[in-house]
Amino acid sequence: MRKFIDLKCDFGFKYCMQDEEIMKSFLNAMLEGETGQITSVKFENVESPHPGRRQRGVNFDLLCTTNQGESILIEMQNAPQKLFKTRAAFYVSTILTKQFTRGVKWEEMKEDISRIFGIFIMGENNYWLNKAITRTSVYDRDELVEFWDRNHNFFLSLPHFKWDKKNITTKDIWLYLFKDLGTMDRIDPSVYERADEGLLKLLEKANVAALSEEEYKQYEASMKALEDEIDMEEHGFKRGMEAKAIQIAKEMLQESFPIETIAKITQLSIEEIKRLKE
Repeated sequence: MRKFIDLKCDFGFKYCMQDEEIMKSFLNAMLEGETGQITSVKFENVESPHPGRRQRGVNFDLLCTTNQGESILIEMQNAPQKLFKTRAAFYVSTILTKQFTRGVKWEEMKEDISRIFGIFIMGENNYWLNKAITRTSVYDRDELVEFWDRNHNFFLSLPHFKWDKKNITTKDIWLYLFKDLGTMDRIDPSVYERADEGLLKLLEKANVAALSEEEYKQYEASMKALEDEIDMEEHGFKRGMEAKAIQIAKEMLQESFPIETIAKITQLSIEEIKRLKE
């Protein structure tokens, strides 16, 4: 039996993160320097129906509002998603739309909308991410200054995170636990030395032995679903990448590129490339 709950599965993520004290710790760590100290969190309805009767709505993993009125969306994504940037923008735009009433008159608005933060936790490698934390917002491309400050997004790539207990922050601890908590037999003592109240509560709540029999069944089912999802998505993702590599190889063959060069660029074997010429 695992000793700690894996935060990457749906049950573990929501069971632990729907606690206000735990969520405050996470948000204050992730949004340090972006907003003021978050002292309270209100969890919102995660179901957002589409205004069109036959069009699909959105189900968020977690959505909350801070004491400062800012909306924060937290999504856990485990399988690789090549179009996830587009999906993330769609999620944020859905929250933005909810801030307006029908028939809004722009000239009568007395203040701008509340800020929206998107935090997207990526549990598996995504080829479009190359570091542990990628921060995005709307920039003036010529002046390289922020053009619109109402939306900031954070993409947390857990596979890129490296644990260094000599130089850790609360943010590092959160990435460390999201990445590896489900496989740990023991927690590094340095975590307890630096943990705030929210993190200490998380470590207590995430103890598998503290789950009821029914909660444990839900957790095991959620872990099985997570493993199946990753297997299926990675299989489809790899097939898509292989098909793209084959297409590139065919085009390069038509342009008479050397087979060795094609193999280096596409990562296909020389034998596979030779078969494409037949």
